[in-house]
Amino acid sequence: MSFRNFIYLIRLGFKNIWNNKVYAAAAVMAMSSSIFLFGIFYIAMVNINSAVRNVERDVAVSVFFQEGVTEERVEELGALIRGREEVTNTIYISEDEAWDSFRTDFLSDEELLEGIFEGDNPLAGCDSYEVYINDISRQEEFVAYVKGLEGVGTVSHSSEAVNALIRLKERITGIGIGCLSVLLLLSVLLIRSTLLVTVASQKEKVRVMRLIGAREDFIRLPFIVEGLVLGIAGMCIPIALLYATYVYGIQFAAVHFGLFGAPVQLLPAGQVLPSLVRASIGLGVLTGAIGSIAVMGKLKKK
Repeated sequence: MSFRNFIYLIRLGFKNIWNNKVYAAAAVMAMSSSIFLFGIFYIAMVNINSAVRNVERDVAVSVFFQEGVTEERVEELGALIRGREEVTNTIYISEDEAWDSFRTDFLSDEELLEGIFEGDNPLAGCDSYEVYINDISRQEEFVAYVKGLEGVGTVSHSSEAVNALIRLKERITGIGIGCLSVLLLLSVLLIRSTLLVTVASQKEKVRVMRLIGAREDFIRLPFIVEGLVLGIAGMCIPIALLYATYVYGIQFAAVHFGLFGAPVQLLPAGQVLPSLVRASIGLGVLTGAIGSIAVMGKLKKK
């Protein structure tokens, strides 16, 4: 195929869109709506996952020691714990630090405390390691490992909080995949419907082209171009809207309504929008291509 013919077929694809502009506009708007909804859900899912990861970093496992364990063994235990790949941080808390923290957080009357405990530390022998891990789903595995170490006494962790976070992450992922699948299918059907209208209107022209010996790729290329153009047009509009919504809309809400401050903080636009743009472009091109391919069978029968 010559370059001149290729350009002609590209122009023919755009001409088909113009000739069926009502259907094409409907397909673009419907697809834009689908991708916009996908973008809203994507932004929500990314920020919720980020919030879950932040909570994960704050969930610690407290490792206490058996009575009479030596300082050397405590240091050995610390080295073993820090050697685990899932461990991100380990803090040693002495009995005095534990008591000072407890008094600061829960008790305020120093004279009453002195009268009750007479200067003694009721948390004597409660040295511990506060351990933070990078994947909350591995907490049970880590707890089982630590409990099997010699010199370890009690291991304190919140299994209910851990399980709740794991379920939340699984549900977010499942909902995201489900919504993306539905939106992708809807977009493909919309583009396919628009191309079917074009094929029906070009039925006689296709027949004549076949009679004079035109190759199949020569006949099909305008319809493929049409599908890709609809897909690309359908993703440009929501990308612009999502960018404006995330960058300017959130700033407006934060300034005028006090939203999205601590503890609810959204990720910076630079961490969300690049991946969202790539996903939207891929979705637009993919749905356009699939919609075009889905029509090829109908075109062959004409």
